[in-house]
Amino acid sequence: MTTKMIGLSLAALVFGGCSTSKELTPPAPLPTLSSPYALDKQWQLQLSAFIPAQAEGLYFESTDSAVFFGVPGGYVTKASKTPQGRWTDQVIWQKKMAASLTAGPTRLDHQIFVGTGKGQLIGLSEKTGEVRWQVALSSEVLSRPVIGHSQLFVRTVDGKLYAINPQNGQVNWVIERSLPNLSLRGVAPVTFADGTLFVGWENGRIEALDARTGERQWETQFLVPSGRTDLERLVDIQAGLRYQDGRLFALGYQGKVAALNPETGAFYWTRDVSGYRGMALDDQALYLVNDESRVQALDKMNGTVLWEQTSLEGRYLIDVLTFDSNQLVTADRFGFVHWLDRVDGALTARVKISNDLGTGNAISRLWSEDHTLYTLDADGYVKSYQVQASDWYAFEHPNDPQGLFAQHKDDAQK
Repeated sequence: MTTKMIGLSLAALVFGGCSTSKELTPPAPLPTLSSPYALDKQWQLQLSAFIPAQAEGLYFESTDSAVFFGVPGGYVTKASKTPQGRWTDQVIWQKKMAASLTAGPTRLDHQIFVGTGKGQLIGLSEKTGEVRWQVALSSEVLSRPVIGHSQLFVRTVDGKLYAINPQNGQVNWVIERSLPNLSLRGVAPVTFADGTLFVGWENGRIEALDARTGERQWETQFLVPSGRTDLERLVDIQAGLRYQDGRLFALGYQGKVAALNPETGAFYWTRDVSGYRGMALDDQALYLVNDESRVQALDKMNGTVLWEQTSLEGRYLIDVLTFDSNQLVTADRFGFVHWLDRVDGALTARVKISNDLGTGNAISRLWSEDHTLYTLDADGYVKSYQVQASDWYAFEHPNDPQGLFAQHKDDAQK
């Protein structure tokens, strides 16, 4: 039986009463930085607190006017993007699931889909939150449902992958793969592209499946376990695979990062690196956070390291996202949001959103849309921030209000 770890996203690795042989890196002191950005809080909603590792499968979804989110305590919420002043106006609807919320939400055809710790996949009305259907799967749902070929694809913690009809919850097909005795907390969602599902399994294998039937097209051993103990042999593909421009990108824990041919599974290039957070892509580069919270940019074509930012080492960064045309954004477990320049990795901005002691508001999920940031933190707060010019930047550039989202790294490092 496979045992899931509590999660690398915590301040330490925990598995039962055992400790790891991997030495934890203390948080790096933050370099002095004059941030051109400030965050103007638009609204916040307090739900239920949780352990950060419990939120690995939770994300944000949106329409033009509303945002959807969930917390491990079971609450699924639809909120207005526009500040309303009162909770009863900000929250369009909110539903409490009977079990812990572990995955989603995903939106399709005016429905919202979430997964629970009791193995339920649930379809709700986007308009009202009414439960339209629910189906009992074999075990805990830890991966966000993914849409493709008018189906929902969802993984469960026992090594099964389901294809489900989003209209009624009917299971179209299911496959099962054997898993190692030990793996990280969480399950990477599948990646859908051009009629194919790409799956990174906890045993270090990558597989391509026909999305219509679940039939295997190819399989490759991406990571090879080594060592004497289960912990040493831990090779888990926790980061979701990324597909772009005819290439498939994968990142593994205690393993490597690679670009693969999506038609055959053959490697274009590989590079030794260990990571488990979500990656970002643009036309030139692949951006990732390694397991020591160093941010790296790699050339998509050959895997060459373009730059590495080490100033955030040990700060337990979450997934890295693209922001505007020339920035990356990420957040840490100490309540800071960080921006980096995509060209050379320079730190360009920083904003603190935790309390003054730095002990609260450990950010578990960050989402960016149209210069608005949404955060989910371990205290159970969901917050909406408008990114705007800081007082310092407005003073230094009184005649440049539109230049905020251009490149100002030199100013920031004064």
